[in-house]
Amino acid sequence: MELSLGSLVRLMADPAVRGASVTRELQPLGGPGDVVAPPTFAQAEGEETGPRYVWSKRRIDDAVVDTCLLDSPASQANRVEEALLNLVRSQLLELPLHLLEVPEIGLLTDLELPHRTYDAAVGTSTFKSDGKKWEKSEIAKQIRSASRKNAASLLEHSPLLLVLGGWDSHSGTAANAWQGRHEKAVWSKIVAVDAYRMSRPGGRLDPMGLPSSLKVDLGSGSKKLSEQGLGVVPPSMDEDHPRLVISMRQAEQRSVVSFGVIRQIGFGGGKKDEAARVYLAALGLLGLVAMHRDGGHLRSECDLVCHRATDWQIRRDNAPDEPLSDVTVERALTVTAEALAGLRAAGLAFRTEPVELTVHKDLAAAMGRGDL
Repeated sequence: MELSLGSLVRLMADPAVRGASVTRELQPLGGPGDVVAPPTFAQAEGEETGPRYVWSKRRIDDAVVDTCLLDSPASQANRVEEALLNLVRSQLLELPLHLLEVPEIGLLTDLELPHRTYDAAVGTSTFKSDGKKWEKSEIAKQIRSASRKNAASLLEHSPLLLVLGGWDSHSGTAANAWQGRHEKAVWSKIVAVDAYRMSRPGGRLDPMGLPSSLKVDLGSGSKKLSEQGLGVVPPSMDEDHPRLVISMRQAEQRSVVSFGVIRQIGFGGGKKDEAARVYLAALGLLGLVAMHRDGGHLRSECDLVCHRATDWQIRRDNAPDEPLSDVTVERALTVTAEALAGLRAAGLAFRTEPVELTVHKDLAAAMGRGDL
């Protein structure tokens, strides 16, 4: 089956179709066998200082192998947002945005904030045009009145919340039919398969040749130069180095669009439900393939290249998987635009003009404090 508006309409109308997924095999930019740096996570309170890593066991074929998380679903969602924002800025995609003006930073969109339109930075902001509070506006009321039963207003102002999920945790809105809480319909993650820890050397060269043990008062009391970022530190192999790199057989990226999650959301019934659900499925596919294309750089010492990818697979209850072909950024852009036209034809609103906001004045003042 080829990706098209018609095929997506048929798939969304078939309750036996649970969704679509793809698996991509990734290798380090330096080539197979090169080391990569996994993400670090903060220690829980009371644990020893230093970063944590996410290790787990996985059964592959008949063997149990060690795996290490390289990119979490939350991080992959941020990469989807970044990829879609690039398409918006290139004028290839229409998407409602909130634009938040932040001193010393410039403009941030709700796609760059941790909780998207539900982020407290938006909730506490004011309109750039008249200084009125966003939380008292009609737009805020519409967004916060959206529920799983009828999310038409959220579709109008922030459809990506229905794709990537979100929780309006700071508004005080009572949870009624999942009001203010929306589960993700799209997710992805990257895991290093058959991974093991590598030793990491460390040291510091000092062109002044100063010994790190020498105590000097540089304005804050007499301290060893090593405590002040100076002096020679001989190279060493520290097995307990807090920052690690890993070697792996390969990295595996699995990306999913759940049609089942999308079908649980209502938009007014009938043709409205059908059109809105097809649009969200198209937007989800677009976000993932755009992220696949743009998101190979994860962090320092962790650039990945797609070595092999399966076809996208349509997954049905009690039936074999069916390949979904032509799932490219260009094709997905076309289908998303066609789905948006169908959404409007069904009588659903879709905002095109950005909402221009200014960050709360006290947040702006806090950013200029020297004790931050």
